[in-house]
Amino acid sequence: MSYLAETPNEINEKRGRKFTDIWDNMIKGEKQSQGHYLATCIHCCQHWKFGKLHKLREHLANHCKKCSKDISQYYASLVGKKMGEETVEDSEEEGEEHSNKKLKQTNVSSFFKPKKLEKGKIENINRTITKTFVMYNIPFSTVENPWFINLIKSLQPEYDPPSHRTLSRSLLEAEVVRINIKINHELDKESNFTISNNL
Repeated sequence: MSYLAETPNEINEKRGRKFTDIWDNMIKGEKQSQGHYLATCIHCCQHWKFGKLHKLREHLANHCKKCSKDISQYYASLVGKKMGEETVEDSEEEGEEHSNKKLKQTNVSSFFKPKKLEKGKIENINRTITKTFVMYNIPFSTVENPWFINLIKSLQPEYDPPSHRTLSRSLLEAEVVRINIKINHELDKESNFTISNNL
């Protein structure tokens, strides 16, 4: 019978938590606060005073030009999954905040039980809003304008628009990830093409 020491990954998997692999691509510095360390990308040497996991993943997925395509795609898939989960939670929390601010007035719709939107529908609306704001260069703060909120509520009463912070950060990052993955898949399918840069 052999006795092998368990690795941190094996120990954490038994507890139900996975040990992060982000440190395979980052240099872990001194501890700054609970769960946050100095971090430096081993590929491009970008430095963070507080290496938050989601920021490090977003960097490898979207911004690091020196890491390999495999690493970039791996973290893009992680960021995409995580962003989808967070945006639904964020929109539910923000919906509670918006509803607490509004005055309660009885109307016809209050006699019917509202149908809660499905997760996929919320994600689809979030993606459409993100693309619209980016493509038409609309300031992200517009999403919190009462007139814009009324417009959205008139089209889909059960949808609560994201905050400008969520829109400009997590939703925008998630869309960049989706576009990068789509571009990489298209490039993988093609052969015999040339990319030039006329500077």
